[in-house]
Amino acid sequence: MKSPSIPPVLANSDEVKASVTDNLIWPEELSKLSIASDQIADSMLSSSVIQKVLDYLPSMVGYWDKDLKNRFVNKAYELWFGVDVSQIVGKYIWELLGDELYRLNLPYIHGALNGEFQEFERIIPNADGSRSRHSLAHYIPDIRDGKVHGFFVLVTDISAIKEAEAVLRQSEERFRSVVQDQTEVISRLRADGTYIFVNDVYCRFFGKTEEEMIGSTWTPVVYPEDVQHVIAELSTMSQANPVVMIENRVLSASGQVHWMQFSNRGIFDEHGQLTEIQSVGRDISDRKRAEEEIQNLAYKDALTGLFNRRHLLDRLHIALAASARSMQYGALLFLDLDKFKVINDTQGHSDGDLLLIEVAKRINACVREVDTVARQGGDEFVVLVERLGANLEDASRMAAKIAETIRAALAEPYQINQSNIHSSSSIGVSVFCGQDKSVEELIKRADMAMYQAKDGGRNRVRFFDPQMQKLVEVRALLESDLHHALETEQFELHYQLQVDHENQPIGAEALIRWIHPQRGMVSPAHFIPVAEESGLILNIGDWVLDEACRQIAVWSAHEKMGNLVLAVNISAQQFKQANFVEQVVSAIRKHGIDPSRLKLELTESVALDDIADVIAKKNLLRQEVGVTLSLDDFGTGFSSLSYLKRLPLDQIKIDQSFVRDITTDKSDAVMVKTIIDMAQNFSLNVIAEGVETEAQLAFLKQHDCMAYQGYLFSKPLPIEQFDALMKHYGSVVDITKLV
Repeated sequence: MKSPSIPPVLANSDEVKASVTDNLIWPEELSKLSIASDQIADSMLSSSVIQKVLDYLPSMVGYWDKDLKNRFVNKAYELWFGVDVSQIVGKYIWELLGDELYRLNLPYIHGALNGEFQEFERIIPNADGSRSRHSLAHYIPDIRDGKVHGFFVLVTDISAIKEAEAVLRQSEERFRSVVQDQTEVISRLRADGTYIFVNDVYCRFFGKTEEEMIGSTWTPVVYPEDVQHVIAELSTMSQANPVVMIENRVLSASGQVHWMQFSNRGIFDEHGQLTEIQSVGRDISDRKRAEEEIQNLAYKDALTGLFNRRHLLDRLHIALAASARSMQYGALLFLDLDKFKVINDTQGHSDGDLLLIEVAKRINACVREVDTVARQGGDEFVVLVERLGANLEDASRMAAKIAETIRAALAEPYQINQSNIHSSSSIGVSVFCGQDKSVEELIKRADMAMYQAKDGGRNRVRFFDPQMQKLVEVRALLESDLHHALETEQFELHYQLQVDHENQPIGAEALIRWIHPQRGMVSPAHFIPVAEESGLILNIGDWVLDEACRQIAVWSAHEKMGNLVLAVNISAQQFKQANFVEQVVSAIRKHGIDPSRLKLELTESVALDDIADVIAKKNLLRQEVGVTLSLDDFGTGFSSLSYLKRLPLDQIKIDQSFVRDITTDKSDAVMVKTIIDMAQNFSLNVIAEGVETEAQLAFLKQHDCMAYQGYLFSKPLPIEQFDALMKHYGSVVDITKLV
């Protein structure tokens, strides 16, 4: 075998000599090549099938033994090096690569011969000198029996990739150069909304570095109330509509709110999927301020800042159309300051203007956000009140309450330039529903009602409709009388008997009655709603609870009536008070009664309004105080089994609406039976109210209802008559001993 020559350029390199010595490339050592290794390599690489397959690959594939002699190359070597395959096989690697390339690759050759996988990039000149190829080389050790016998070489031409990367890099550099010089905020985002590029203007505007922005989402920089708007607009982006213009508010680095206009262009792949959004934004805050000023000039009153007549007319048209769709009532309040001309003349126009500004503030403070307040002109103001419900009487009451609140507020003294100014207002109200009246007619009616208020003595409220005016006046008088009734003790409790399955007394329900000095008996159905709206229900509820406990104390002194349990209805407002439990405890202690003789009744709607609060209060009342608890009007609300299980109840009261027709209506009969069965499953007592016939009583007894209340046994009676009724019974069953 002919001895190979060492590349001259490397001949004096001690490192290379040592390396070559270590790797057995000296001529005198070549004779010691392993015959077994030759046979294995030959058998692996001479297969004609493998040869043909590898020849089709564009990448160079070869095998070099541990002596760096080539044993195999594919056809690609011919194309790269310009020599026939036969001239490469058997040659040493430096003979193929040349001195320069061999020297550069030597560290990787050493690594492969040490059994380490090698990957590196190298530029290889073409044999014809036309251009160089950028290659990616892999040296793969051939390890068998724990020894390295050589290494495979895989070299891939990645020139096209590198050229594309260079073009892309140049494009990116040109893009950056262009966008960094722009005054707009420019960004690119992935489809998920995370940034992949922001320009310097973007970073400065939002006070972030590029590193902080990349990978984060756009939502933190957008004004919170506008985020959903932006999401909705971006969702309209498609291949057919790739550009979406959005105007929204953003938060700058200083924390200020700016209006921005963004032009967003979507980039889509071949499947129509959004891959990227390119966004260019510019600050339009100045334009928005100008638009707002123009809007204010067109629709706002310059002095008070309220809406002007023009905007009021627009809002009225919209309100009437909305009322026609929803069939909900609304109201128009027309206000005129009383004797404003006198104030203006005596105090001066400057103070008069300040008074109008203060009036506007007070009106705004009295209305809801959905209401519209406008200055009609001079000292006239108009309030448009919407969404007052579908009931005319209720809507009129609400409108009257708002009008009265405004009237009272405007009647308070004004402090203008260190002077106390007293003024008042006359208010006309016109209620509407739908579009049966024109805008002009509605204003005219409210205006006429306002003049009626002035004619009636000023500083008052008048309705255009005499019937509505009458209703409002009656309600106002009723509320006034309720205040007086509490002060003069016009209320009294009536008691309706409750009996067990043997018709023996077990207790009674306390029912409030109002004995009016002029009207006589006033129905609870008539005055309770007014009490609830005015807040007087709390005072009335306190009185009922105290009076009930007082009566229990009286009964406890009589052996025959000492076992009676008295049921008291608790209103929603009363129960929701934070100190309700303390109020009950205070009443019990005040009269020194046995808590088990007091039963509190709550309706389903109250019980389920705030289930956690109800459970907490009921547990205290039932377990720690010892008061009996009943769920009133059961079946009329929305109780579920889960709530029934959680509520600490003693009793369920079947509503009289179900009891009334149990003998004639199959549905009511099934409902009552179901309620009884359900209560028994939860170990709850059941009482049926509204029992008026023997047939109803027989049905209830047949289905194991154990307590009853109704006109069959007694109507609600004053205490004297109730006590007289009790004398006809032998004894009172102590129901607390049966629980």
